[in-house]
Amino acid sequence: MNWPISVGLVPEPAEHHRRRALSDTLEEVLGGFGFPSAHQVLSGGSGVGKSQLAAHHARFLSGHPVPNQRPEVLLWADATTRDGVVFAYAQAARQLFARVPDDPELAAGQFLSWLHDPVDAEEHRWLVVWDDLADPAEVEDLWPPPERAHGRMLVTTRHDLAPHGHPPHTVPGFSEAEAGGYLRAALVEAGIAHTGDELRQLATALDHLPLALSQATAYMADLQLSPAAYLALFHRRAAERGESFPQWDTDSPVSATWELAVERADAHRPEGVARPLMGLIALLDSAATPEQVAVSRPVRTYLGRRTFPARTLSRHEVRLALASLERLNLVARDTPLVIGAHHLTQRATLEHTRTRPTREAVRAIADGLVDVWPDTARDSALGRRLRSNTAVLRERTTGRVRVWSWLWEEGIHPVLFRAGSGLDSSRQVEWAVTYWEVLTEAVAHTLEPAPVNRTEQTGNFFRHGGRGGSPVITDPLAYWTGATADLSQAQRAFEDHYERQLRVLGPDHLDTLRTRHGLAYLRAQAGDTAGAITLYRRLLADLDRVVGSDRVETLSTRGNLAVCQAESGDLPTAVHASRSLLTDQREHLGPDHPNTLSTLHNLAHWRGVAGDPEGAVSDLRELVEVQEEVLGADHPGTLTSRHNLACWQARAHDTGGAVRALEDLVADRRRVQGPEHPDTLSSLRQLERLRRELRSRARSHPSDRDPDSGAREDGTNGNGGNHEVDPNDEPTGPQALNQSWI
Repeated sequence: MNWPISVGLVPEPAEHHRRRALSDTLEEVLGGFGFPSAHQVLSGGSGVGKSQLAAHHARFLSGHPVPNQRPEVLLWADATTRDGVVFAYAQAARQLFARVPDDPELAAGQFLSWLHDPVDAEEHRWLVVWDDLADPAEVEDLWPPPERAHGRMLVTTRHDLAPHGHPPHTVPGFSEAEAGGYLRAALVEAGIAHTGDELRQLATALDHLPLALSQATAYMADLQLSPAAYLALFHRRAAERGESFPQWDTDSPVSATWELAVERADAHRPEGVARPLMGLIALLDSAATPEQVAVSRPVRTYLGRRTFPARTLSRHEVRLALASLERLNLVARDTPLVIGAHHLTQRATLEHTRTRPTREAVRAIADGLVDVWPDTARDSALGRRLRSNTAVLRERTTGRVRVWSWLWEEGIHPVLFRAGSGLDSSRQVEWAVTYWEVLTEAVAHTLEPAPVNRTEQTGNFFRHGGRGGSPVITDPLAYWTGATADLSQAQRAFEDHYERQLRVLGPDHLDTLRTRHGLAYLRAQAGDTAGAITLYRRLLADLDRVVGSDRVETLSTRGNLAVCQAESGDLPTAVHASRSLLTDQREHLGPDHPNTLSTLHNLAHWRGVAGDPEGAVSDLRELVEVQEEVLGADHPGTLTSRHNLACWQARAHDTGGAVRALEDLVADRRRVQGPEHPDTLSSLRQLERLRRELRSRARSHPSDRDPDSGAREDGTNGNGGNHEVDPNDEPTGPQALNQSWI
C-alpha cells in the first residue's frame, strides 16, 4: 500500500484566488486531525465560489506543515449524481484493497464499510469532499460517519442542507474588499490602468459574483479594455437581455458577462467555432465532459458546418477553440482530458438565442458520445463519464421540449442503447432496469396514438392499424402521403390530431406547430398552393414568436413557403425569399446543412427559369464545391448537381464548357453508377445533343460564330439546338417540400 491515496480531481485554484471570510472558520474545524468534527456543508447560489473554497481547504490539508495532520486518503467526488459518488468510492476501494467486487455499488460499499470501521479506519486520516451535491436523497446511504477524530467531510451544494443537525456555512458572493482585491490583482497582471472608484463600480454592477468577475476580467485582459469601457458594454448588453434571453427570467450579471465573453472567444481563430462548441458543452456534464467527445469526428463535422466555406475541422482547431473558451473563463480543462463548465455558464448558453439546443446540435453531441464509447468501457473512468454525460443530456430541455425526445424522431439513436448497455455491463441491475423501463415507456408512448386525455402526447409518431402484427408507422405524414393516395382522408386525420393537441398541449406547443406544418404540406400536395401559402405564412409568424427566427423549424417553413410561391408562378418573390433564407441558414445551420444545400439548389433553378442562367451557374458551382467537400465527389447528389450545372452552362452561352463538363461527368458516372444506369444514360444523351449542336453550328457558321456561344441556329437562346429534347435529361427542378422540420 502506497500512502497517501488520492481519488478524483481537485479543481486547480482560480486565477487571482482570494482568501474568503469563511476561510478562518473552515481552517478551525478542518485544520487538523485528532478531535471529532462534524460534516461541513458550504451552501450558496451558483457562481459564488463554493467549489473553489472547498478545493482551497483540500489543498491546505494536503500540504499541512505537520505531516501527521495531512490526510492519508483524499477523495474528491462529483456529487451531481449518485453515480459520481459511487465511482469515486469504488476507485478508493481498489486502491485500498487487493480484492474488490466488480460491481461499483458493492465496491463503494466496501470503502464505506472501511470508513465506518472503528479500528482500521481510525488508524488512517481521511478527507471526503462531495462537490456540487444536487440530490441529497439520492446519496442518503453514502454519507461517511460523522464526528470522527481522523475523518473529515466537506460538501458543496445549492441546498440548505444540515447533516446530523449541523447548520451549513452560507457562502455569499465576494465582499467589497474581496471583490476589490480580486479585480486589482487581475488588472495589474493584465497591465490595465484603473482607479479605486472604477473597481467599486464594476464590482457593484456584477453583484460581487466571482464567476461574473472572472469572465469580465478575462474579457478586459483579452482586449486591454479599461473598467469604464467594459462597464459601458456590460450595461448595454444587460439592457438588451430580453432580446438575447427571451425565456430566461434572470437578473444575474452572468447573462451579460457570458454573452460578451463567448462573443470574444468566437472571434478567435478558428473564427466562428467557439460559440457553437460552447453550445455543445452546455448539453453535457458540467463537471467532467471527456475531451474525446469534443474532438470526435461527428462534433468536428458539426462545427465545420458553422464555418465558411464548410469543412471538417481538425482536432487541433477544436482544441484551439477550447483554449479560447478557457481563456475567457467559460470552461475549465483538467487532466485527464476533461472539460468542465459552471452551471450558470451552461444555463446562459442553453437560454441564449444563438446557442440554445437544436436538433442538429443534440444529434451531433449524441453521435460524438457514441463515436468515443469503447466496447469494453464497463466500469472504466471513460465509461462512467460517458454514462454520466448521457444522463445529463437526457434531462436537458429547451422551452417546454425535452431535447432527449429528438433522439428517436429518426429512429432510436444508438446512444440510448449505449447508456443502457453500459449499466448492464457494470451489473448495476437496479439502475439498468430503471433505465430500460424509462426508455421502453418513452419509446412506446411516442409510437402509440395518444388519447385525448393524455397530457404527454407528442404528436410526432403513432402506430397505425390494429392488433395482430400491424406495422408500426413512425411518421404519420410519411404514411398518409406514401401509403395512401387519399389526401383528403390524411387531411381529416391531421385536423383531428390538431384539435386534440390544441386542447391538450395548447397552440404554442412545438408539437402543435409541427402538426400545422403537416397540414400546410398536405394542402400543397393536394394542389391548393394558395391555401398552403396562407397556412405557411401564419405558421411562420407564430414560429418567429414562439421559438425564434433562427431555429431550424422556422427556417424550414420559410423554405417551404418559397417553394409554394415559385409553384404559384411568383418567381421574383421566391428568388428574393430564398436569397434571404440562404443567408440565415448559412449563419444558423451551417453552409453544408442539407436544408442550406436544398435552398441553394432551388435558388439556382429559379434564377435560371426567371431568365438568369449565369446566376444559376454561379450558385450551382458553389453547390458542387460544398457537396464535393461534404458528401464526396462520387456521391449521387454531387453527380446530379454537376449534371444540372452543365445544363445551365449550355443555356448561359457556354456550350463548349458544358460539353467538357459532361464528358468528365459521364466518365465518373460510368465508373460509379455503371454504364447502364439511368443517370449515366441521361448525362450521355445530353452530351451527345450538345456535341451535335456544336457540329451543326460549325457547319452553318464556319467563321463568324463562336462555337461556344450556346445560341440556337435560329438565333434564339435555348437548350442545345432545335432537336427533340428528352425532359429527363434537363436540369432537375426545385427540391420538394420538406415533410418535416428535421
